Amino acid sequence: MKITTTLATIVAVTFMGSALCHAQSPSPKQKQFERLDTDKNGEVSLEEFKARSKTPDTAEAKFARLDADKNGSLSLEEWTATEKKTPQAAE
Repeated sequence: MKITTTLATIVAVTFMGSALCHAQSPSPKQKQFERLDTDKNGEVSLEEFKARSKTPDTAEAKFARLDADKNGSLSLEEWTATEKKTPQAAE
């Protein structure tokens, strides 16, 4: 009985540790956002967005579509919420 309990505990701890590691891995979209956020303030400004854009001529229009709350910067939530809606400037 003691061996079964010990074994069950080891298995449970192993699975919890594995889940914790996976939960902390940033998604590709989050990594992309972090690369765009050059001043590391948690938001991407229009200037940061344009600097990394592959299409600078359309960057302002794309930025405006992504900026859901129209505050002049992109949050991680705005960036990831639009994943399927619009092509990203800095892929």
